[in-house]
Amino acid sequence: MQPATIQLPPFTIVVDEVPVLIIEVRKFELFGGDVIYSASVQILYKGIRSKVFPVDAKDYNGLINKLKAEIDKVKFIEYAYGLDEVRRLIS
Repeated sequence: MQPATIQLPPFTIVVDEVPVLIIEVRKFELFGGDVIYSASVQILYKGIRSKVFPVDAKDYNGLINKLKAEIDKVKFIEYAYGLDEVRRLIS
């Protein structure tokens, strides 16, 4: 059994070598008894700070997977249109 770790927001995690600022995490209990977490996050990509946006997930692994998808979108925009377009779209 691993000891529980507690991190008080705001804190930064690194996903696919990109820092992501976790600003706030809220817990919601649904009618069926399921629990979902809503995190307010900000991506820091190559010196560009994104707008704060919500990511909903059931657990930490779900959050990481959704953040990977968001970062992949940003990387694709950079590849297809350049860093100026990334700056225009996310900040």
